[in-house]
Amino acid sequence: MSRTIEGMIHRGVVVSCQLDPNEPLHWPSHCALFAQSAMLGGAVGIRAEGLDNIKEIRATVRLPIIGCIRGNYDDDLPLVTPDMAAVDNLYRVGVDVIAIDATSRQRPGTIIDGTRFLGDMRKRYPAHLLLADISSVEEGIKAVEAGADALSTVLFGRTPETMELAASPEDHLELLHKLASAINQPVFAEGFIWNTADAEAALNAGAYGVIVGGAITRPRVLTQIFAETVESVLM
Repeated sequence: MSRTIEGMIHRGVVVSCQLDPNEPLHWPSHCALFAQSAMLGGAVGIRAEGLDNIKEIRATVRLPIIGCIRGNYDDDLPLVTPDMAAVDNLYRVGVDVIAIDATSRQRPGTIIDGTRFLGDMRKRYPAHLLLADISSVEEGIKAVEAGADALSTVLFGRTPETMELAASPEDHLELLHKLASAINQPVFAEGFIWNTADAEAALNAGAYGVIVGGAITRPRVLTQIFAETVESVLM
């Protein structure tokens, strides 16, 4: 029997331990400690970036791992798992699910967009679970047709076509609802989840689960939010 996302990752909270390089805690050992804390707190999975981080996390926890390798487009916008060499490395370190950019953008120096790359991945690894990071309904449908086992909305607001929606939780919820209505594969809400109310709204919109990162694993960002709020009150 082939594996499924539902069989690998239960409905619930996946914690993204993809720490920003600007974070003082951006070290494999710290990523692993965040993952261990997430496991103890009830997370059903971990999303991790970078081979060293993934190896350290795998040695620390037994939760399913969604793995990716960070890259960038020529305009510095994020590119998730940029090429087949990155995919091969993720497969070799044993991640349970490989996450890739499945948007309509062409990868730098190629004519291959996310759908084509996903299709090539599916041919290369026909039995491995693949998570497609997308930014629109159209991209999500194409990703599923190309072989994605699940979708994440993490790139909504992070592509040229959706950047103007980057600060719009309402539009993100609408995207979740449309995706959940259009496909049968699980859709993970990723991005715009800063508190329990956001998580509840995402689930009510049709998300299979939520992937939470900055609200849990980035104390620098959280401190900045509090500091800016307090400063605005004191001015």
